[in-house]
Amino acid sequence: MKKFFALIIAALLLVTTSPQTFAQDEAELTASIEEFYSSLPEAKGNYKSSQRPILIEGAMNIETDIFVKALKNPVAYRELNYLFVAGTYKNYPVVVVRTEIGLANAAASTALAIEKFNPVAVINQGTAGGHDSALKVGDIVIGGQSIGLSAVKIDYSNEGAGIDVTQQEMRGTYSYDEATKIFQPFTEYHADTTLFNIAFAVANKHENFNVISGTIGTSDTWLNCVDYINFLHEKYGSSCEEMETNAAAQICHTAGIPFIGIRVISNSALTGENFDVSSAKVAQNFVLLVVEDYIHKILKK
Repeated sequence: MKKFFALIIAALLLVTTSPQTFAQDEAELTASIEEFYSSLPEAKGNYKSSQRPILIEGAMNIETDIFVKALKNPVAYRELNYLFVAGTYKNYPVVVVRTEIGLANAAASTALAIEKFNPVAVINQGTAGGHDSALKVGDIVIGGQSIGLSAVKIDYSNEGAGIDVTQQEMRGTYSYDEATKIFQPFTEYHADTTLFNIAFAVANKHENFNVISGTIGTSDTWLNCVDYINFLHEKYGSSCEEMETNAAAQICHTAGIPFIGIRVISNSALTGENFDVSSAKVAQNFVLLVVEDYIHKILKK
């Protein structure tokens, strides 16, 4: 009986926990991770490795902490105030970059990482808002492709005619096209086939993850308008929205680096689920399994 009442009280505490408390918990978690990062030894000199590392990207502390703690002999590099942590995982070199939030930061940190570390592949991962009502918090979207949700051309309308942003077409973002030798607009960037197949092999082997193939939509906008989210999902097939993947994919396409985006649903206006900090751990744990398989099946064959 005492155990029953204890469970009831615990449940009531969870229900009555305010959004402010959740925000405080997130801030405390971020502060503890930042303290850990600050304790890492600073690298001396340029990065050197006999093998090209895998680059793993996450925008925030909560999206990178598990990776960094999984590295052996981690050392920190800082370029233009972006944090890169290099070490080894499963006896293979891995670099984790905290890209910071947003398109420009993702592009800048990805370009810096490619120049500094010459990665063999790039995995951009983290949290995302749902664009598909069938997806719940904790579900994982393997990006078969990514799109720029703000890279659109909106049809002309006369002054006073009102605003209708649904009258639009995808314009794309510009990256280098090897065939024409110039920068061209791409409406979507496709995942590297090998990385994509490895990710799904992991999903099939570990049934505790609910994984789908989908389209990752990227912009600097946090959408809460259900009608507009439904419009984007119906028009472009977007599975989720976030702020980094397509920008990183754009840079990797220009540089000719294999790339994949993997996102976990952390919140959804469609289902009424608020942002869940713990979802970031789900993505990281899944990506670590992908990295392990990629190392053993591809890089160490």
